[in-house]
Parts: sequence; structure tokens; C-alpha cells
Amino acid sequence: MRRQTFRRRNNRPGAPPGSLEAVSSAPDDAGHLPARLALMHYASEGEVVERQHGASIEAAAAAMADHQRVVWLHLQGLPSPQQLQSLKETLGLHPLALEDVLHRGQRAKAESYDAHQFVILNLVQRERDADGDGGACRVDQISLFLGRNFVVSINDGANDVFEPVRQRIRANGKIGRLGADYLLYALLDTIVDSGFPLLDDLGDELEALEDEILLDADQEARNKLHYAKRELVVMRRAWWPQREAIASLMRDDASFIHESTRVYLRDCHDHAVVIIDFVETYREMASSLLDVYLSAVSQRMNNIMKGLTIVATIFLPLTFITGLYGMNFDTESRFNMPELHWRYGYLYVLGVMAVVVGAMLAYFRRKRWL
Repeated sequence: MRRQTFRRRNNRPGAPPGSLEAVSSAPDDAGHLPARLALMHYASEGEVVERQHGASIEAAAAAMADHQRVVWLHLQGLPSPQQLQSLKETLGLHPLALEDVLHRGQRAKAESYDAHQFVILNLVQRERDADGDGGACRVDQISLFLGRNFVVSINDGANDVFEPVRQRIRANGKIGRLGADYLLYALLDTIVDSGFPLLDDLGDELEALEDEILLDADQEARNKLHYAKRELVVMRRAWWPQREAIASLMRDDASFIHESTRVYLRDCHDHAVVIIDFVETYREMASSLLDVYLSAVSQRMNNIMKGLTIVATIFLPLTFITGLYGMNFDTESRFNMPELHWRYGYLYVLGVMAVVVGAMLAYFRRKRWL
């Protein structure tokens, strides 16, 4: 049975704020790989330097010394406390923000610090079953740090979704001519837009499920509907606060965000609003499908009860007739039933029973009970 639970890892009670001590492992930690580092930095003239292997936090700090270059350091997987401590000491990232990175399961938000802007968004992905159908939802936390000329992205999941952004940088597109805040927008837009294919698949499944329920409201259809409703709850919880997080970056008090980039953030915010509208629409659709399922089950039960009632009603006069002629009194008495001595009495009773059944069926059909 597929399940998706909401877990948030916190420090032990009484730990100081900004503590980077490791938390106890959980069953869902098994799918998270140790953090791998990837480094890219580029300048407006089109020179791109990329390191997929051998990248280090110190190399990123050295590249940041050139203020004309935009540096992007990406960590794929759940960072260790040692890696986060190195980010704190080398790049000056705030310990409270790094604590939120370590204790994942955070609500989407955007916070401003003196040295950087901190953003958390949630990436929703669906695990596939063995037959390729959609499975349970998994939520990965993506943490983003924006400085004057750098972006640090941390994805605690196993799948890297930022390869299209790297391709745009390698192609010396628009992203390479703008600053680090535009790079942050490109990453945010990639995370938000990843929800559209997910919702398209879920919408197709709900439409197919509607046809299945109308044809045969069995237990399997009920289970599929339950899973769909549960996944929509996960999506809503992950995506609902993203609108406010992106909207806060559009405000004038957001540090490190240029006015020209806020136009693009507004488009990203519109996409987040559309996704929430889709989620709410599908939630209503799933609720209506549950009503349809219950109505179909009730209708099927009514049909069964109607059939049993008709059968019982038909046999009621037959039972009376057979019971009446089944009374064995003294055949010599003049008050006994005279039909007991008829030569064709048995056939006569069967004929009467057949006429009664035919008359009742004709009456039921005329009343449209059949």
C-alpha cells in the first residue's frame, strides 16, 4: 500500500539556534545520496567554466573573488553537517538558513540575511510502479542562496532537475548575460514548472478513473481514488506556500534582486498560481468522483435489493399456495379441501401458480419496477 507521510527533522530539544548537529536517520533517508558538488561560473562575455568532478566549496569561493563572474555551486543530495559547516565558514552562509537545509521538510519560504537571500522550494516527484504507472509522491527540498555574484543550490533528493539550466548557460543564452539574480529566477522557474507534467499525468488518471467508476465501481477503483486524493494533499501542502515565497522576492525590500528580474519573477509567480488552481480543481474533481463512487455503489446495492425483493415477492403467494395445500387433515371430512380428490389437482395448482407469477411480473413491468 502506497503511503506518503509528512516528516520534519528538527534539532534535539534545547539545542542552540543554528546548530548543525546531525539528526537521527529515518527510513526515507535511504533514498538520499551523499551530496555531490558541481561548480559553474561564467562571465557576460560568454566564457563558461564547469566542474562536475573535483568541485569544492573552496574553488567556488575562489571564483567568487572575481566580481564580474557569476558562480553557481550546486549540491546534489543531502549535505553532511561538515559540508554545511564549510559553507558557513567559507561562503559566509547564515547558520539559521543552513539549519533549515539540514533539517529538511521545511515549508517553502524566502528570507533575507545581510550577506545573502535564502529561498526554500519543494520539488514534487512521483515514483513509478513496476508497470510504469504513477506511484506515490515524493517531496524533495531545494534550498537556494543568492549573493551578490553567486548562487548556491542544494537539492536533497536523488534526481537533478537543473540540467536544462546548465544547457542554457553552455549555449551562452540570455542567462549568461545577466546576473546571479536571473540565475536564481531560472532555478525557481524550473522547480515551479516541473509541476505541470505531474499535474497533466494526474489529470489523465482522474479522467480514466472517472470512466472506470462509471463502468464498474469496484474496490480497485476506490483504492486508486484514495491514492489520488492523498497525492493531491501532498502536492497542495508542498506547492501552496511557494506562491508567497516567490511573491516576497518581488517586493522592493528583497535584497540582491534587481528591478529587471522582478518582471520574470512575476511570471514565475503566475505559474505557481496556475499550479495551485490546477491542484484545487483536481481536488474538487477527486471529491466529486468519491461522491460518484458512493452513488454507484449505492445504486448497485439498490439494484441487488430490488432483485431480491422481486424474487421474495414472487415466491410469497407461491409459498401461501403450497402451504395451504400442504395441510394434511382428515380426507373423509366434508369440511376438507375437495381438490385433494381431483384427478388433475396437482396440475391445476401448478397452473394457478404459473398464472400468479405471470400476473405479478406483468404488473411489475407495468409499474416499471423491472
